[in-house]
Amino acid sequence: FSCRTLQIDILKRLQRQAFYDIMQLRDRQEKVEKVLTLFKSHKVGPFAEESTRVKGLINFTGALALNSKEGVEPYSSEANSGISSQFAFRTSVRKKDSLLAELATDSRYFYQENDLMGSPLVLSKVMYLANVSDHMSVAAVPVGARCDDFSTDPSIQEGQWVPSFHTSLRPPLLLKRHKRAAGLILRSQNFAASLAELISTAAKSSGEASSIFTGFGQISCKMCDDIKLTMSAAWHGPSAIPRKSKPTAGGCLDFELKFDEDSRFGAWVEVKRSNPRQLKWAVTLSDTPENDLGWGVSLRRGSEGAPERIQLEGFLNLHLGQNATLQPGVMFNLDGRRCAPALVFRSSWFL
Repeated sequence: FSCRTLQIDILKRLQRQAFYDIMQLRDRQEKVEKVLTLFKSHKVGPFAEESTRVKGLINFTGALALNSKEGVEPYSSEANSGISSQFAFRTSVRKKDSLLAELATDSRYFYQENDLMGSPLVLSKVMYLANVSDHMSVAAVPVGARCDDFSTDPSIQEGQWVPSFHTSLRPPLLLKRHKRAAGLILRSQNFAASLAELISTAAKSSGEASSIFTGFGQISCKMCDDIKLTMSAAWHGPSAIPRKSKPTAGGCLDFELKFDEDSRFGAWVEVKRSNPRQLKWAVTLSDTPENDLGWGVSLRRGSEGAPERIQLEGFLNLHLGQNATLQPGVMFNLDGRRCAPALVFRSSWFL
């Protein structure tokens, strides 16, 4: 009798354990069915918001001198000639925020003792954009900050890397990369403003490193008939707040007037405190529709190593589908009485 009772107790315990395992399996099955149902109802998948988007771009810039007499260099734009590539990884954080990491080729590794050593990819940017609300965003860039990271135009923040004609002729101070930065962006229906502080380092003659602070501000307002005016300013110096003991080293102003999404007029001026008479400036006019032939012209004064040089450039803009852009053009470098024409070619391929 005792043996039979023991067997019955064992069977009851096994039955309870089996029932518990069956309930766990049924619970897991219901969760899997819910996920599959959600996946079928949404073609993009249930985890689309948390996915990581990858974007790649390859740029090529070059020039061919037509007449380089008397040592006049045909092409001396602020952008380096050659082939460059960029890869960006953007992922969503907490649904509204985004984290961006960018890899780019480093021109410092192009040549070593006149031998081509290749161009390895380096981490060129890390950016976290926190959208506090629909009208306010906070951005922090611990690596590779630029003034455009705090632009009031969302398309620029999304990484419009194609080297457009106007972008290549912007003030060098706005295109400079810094070590880290932080800023605030405010938006409304017809008005937007941003303010940021960027920090970089510079080596002194004694060998010590000193911090250089760059302040950036931008205001844009939308006017009637799709006309948008954007004004940008930047100033840099040894102090975050200019003082008599630590004045600013220079600054720049940039104006852009958009008549629609494709036509724009731009002008900028940049000055250095060490030599305020040698102003750098440029005026640009362009019309670059996405599905049609575009064009642009510019007049510029001052370049690296030639502050008195005048550059006149014109180009055509061609779109080969949605993944390629070609910009053939011609440039005239005027240095006193000398003139050096050159053919300029830019192209970009999205991956």
